[in-house]
Amino acid sequence: MMNTFNMMTIAKINSIYKKTDSIENRLREIDDKLTELIILMNDNKRDCEKMSSHIDFIDSVYEKLKAPIDYVCNRLIDK
Repeated sequence: MMNTFNMMTIAKINSIYKKTDSIENRLREIDDKLTELIILMNDNKRDCEKMSSHIDFIDSVYEKLKAPIDYVCNRLIDK
């Protein structure tokens, strides 16, 4: 027959196991969410690089066309 001390010890150990299991489950959930965030961040980085490339392209086209556009606009305004 178990004495009261042993029963209390077993109850505490069981309680610790339950808490540990709960913490492990929560940690898995957090890890899954972190993995999703990393995937989203990488997608966002790729999209930003594409946008940066597009902005550079538009800027280079504008630099080439700025003088002719200014000339035409000035000629139209002068008339």
